[in-house]
Amino acid sequence: MSAAVAPDGAWIHWRAHGPAEPDGEPVLLIMGLGGSGAMWWRLVPHLSARRTAIVFDHRGTGDSDPVRRPLAMADLVGDALAVLDDAGIERAHVVGVSLGGMVAQQLALAHRDRVGSLVLGCTSPGGRRGVPPWRLLASAAARPFLGPGGTFDLVAPDLYAARTRRERPERVREDYERRVREGTDPRTIWAQLAAAAGHDVRVRLSELAGIATLVLHGEEDRLVPPARARELAAAIPGARLVMVPDCGHLLGTDAEEATSAAILEHVADVERGAPAGRRRRAGRAA
Repeated sequence: MSAAVAPDGAWIHWRAHGPAEPDGEPVLLIMGLGGSGAMWWRLVPHLSARRTAIVFDHRGTGDSDPVRRPLAMADLVGDALAVLDDAGIERAHVVGVSLGGMVAQQLALAHRDRVGSLVLGCTSPGGRRGVPPWRLLASAAARPFLGPGGTFDLVAPDLYAARTRRERPERVREDYERRVREGTDPRTIWAQLAAAAGHDVRVRLSELAGIATLVLHGEEDRLVPPARARELAAAIPGARLVMVPDCGHLLGTDAEEATSAAILEHVADVERGAPAGRRRRAGRAA
């Protein structure tokens, strides 16, 4: 484990996983709301078998410094950039999910030279469109009283596909137990939600032209509606949209193999220069 120093002096802990001789450029993984780098546990074994996978703890999660002030998206971008600098990585494929996908968009807009390609999972270009995630907001409000475990059942219907909840409840239970162990402070959740509320890059997404982008989204995502994925992919020149069937918001739980395969195929195709129209497809393209 290593620690990077963010622009404001906060310590951001990160870890590298991978083979002695990786296939190509590293992959930086940016987790979503309230999760530390440990929450990549399902996907890291797949990715690190062939690539160096860099995971880090958002401030206020895992071993990183706590949140001590209001956060803006620029702070979260600065944290990710500090990790790349500390790891000595000039450029990486950037994979972000949910809140992490927002950070990835902003990182690419501000520092495109550091981004080899983008994978934007279960995320949004921002703005005020769509129904507010009432379950998530209620969960964050109730967390100080019920704890991370007590609020999990409240948000589970918005996180998982019906098939996972019905046929693979042990995966939901595993996620629940890890979230309880994480024990993320509610103040971190609220600070991240506030930062996400300020994310709106819709008018700037055309600036990502030339950065190979995969937009990956569950067809049953109730937290971030699939329409937002279509909007995101349509606004980024050359972006490819893959909708994953029988999948909700948590791509790594509902569709572990399809998600990891899509990421690995995307970065391999980018590095060998495959034309966008010939890149292999995972799940259901839309």
